[in-house]
Amino acid sequence: MTKEDIIEKLNESQNKSDAPDEFEIALTDAFNFLGFKAKTIGGKGDTDVLLTANIGKESYKVDVDGKTSKKDIIQDAQINWPSLKDHKFKNNSDFVVVIGPGFAGGNLEKRAKDFEIGLLTTNELVKIVEAHSKYPFTLLELKDLFAEFGSLSEQVNDLISQNQTRRDFLEKFKTIIEEIEKLQNTRLGYFTFESLAGREKIQELEIELEDIEHVIQLLKIPFINAIKEIEPNKFVFTLEKKDLSNTFFQISLLVGEKKSVLTTTETKEKEVVIEKIEETKERVLGTKYFQWQIQDSSIIATARQENPYEHYCPTDHFKTILSKILEAFEQQNIINNDTIFQLLVDKELSSNRVFKGKAEEYKIRLTLGILELEGLLKWTGSLRPIEYTLEKPITELKMWITERI
Repeated sequence: MTKEDIIEKLNESQNKSDAPDEFEIALTDAFNFLGFKAKTIGGKGDTDVLLTANIGKESYKVDVDGKTSKKDIIQDAQINWPSLKDHKFKNNSDFVVVIGPGFAGGNLEKRAKDFEIGLLTTNELVKIVEAHSKYPFTLLELKDLFAEFGSLSEQVNDLISQNQTRRDFLEKFKTIIEEIEKLQNTRLGYFTFESLAGREKIQELEIELEDIEHVIQLLKIPFINAIKEIEPNKFVFTLEKKDLSNTFFQISLLVGEKKSVLTTTETKEKEVVIEKIEETKERVLGTKYFQWQIQDSSIIATARQENPYEHYCPTDHFKTILSKILEAFEQQNIINNDTIFQLLVDKELSSNRVFKGKAEEYKIRLTLGILELEGLLKWTGSLRPIEYTLEKPITELKMWITERI
């Protein structure tokens, strides 16, 4: 079943209160698409859909209760909270989530938290399916979503932003290959790690040294064999791009259950992901973000004016990162992404929510970028790494945090 079919069924069935079984089947299809072993159960005395994530010692189960409504709002009276708790015990499940077109606030939200149940709207599930079709979520990433109680809106936005950073790597991957080819076509006929890292396009996209190393190591492995080290730190690219593309395609056919045919829409989406960035004018800011806003309990920053995209950061996480920035400036005059990263290792971004490292590194860049846009930090002009100094006294930075966040 295609992504489009799944989304259409979810949207159509969520309002059929006279045929709730159709919504249950649509939910089952959606979660199977996301990688779960999803089973429609239904009937009295049990959950509507049971999800099983088979990932070894990290395996878990989720009870899904689907709620339909012609009015797009699920009221507190429509949910039998004690029964959901009983279903969880019966199935030996780890989490419970209620999914519907929308939820009333107030008492419903409070009871969801009291009974340790998540609330996910159909539209939020559609967003997850959309993002998964472009770059799959892992079942471990989705586990973090179900571990929260009450409205899951903030967690969905956070999850999709983390997914966006992974999709960004596709663009970086393509650029690295292109720059390797350009270097190899010079008089020397090879490239080095340093020459590749110093390329202007590599620096424009803020491609980190670690990312370059990962790409080189990936392309060197025997069953790809696209890069050969002819001398210590001297490499040649041994395939045409079309042949490298075919190699990955053949791997996908072997790993997948059957050949997948992309729809026209999906093809265009992939083309957008790897589309080359246009040459920019003289750079005046260190950040790639150009605007930001606070929406509900999330910070939203928009990056790159050509083919823009948004990153979300929960306000609690944003506040924690701000506190580490203040801590860093109390010790030194110049800071960068790595400075704050080290201060966050093994620390909680919010209660019982530990910093995930590389997967959430974008939140540091987002926070530093917003402070630069607000005129509180100043870019030093360095590109590797991008460094900042205080543009205003630290007392003004503290005041801004108190008044704005």
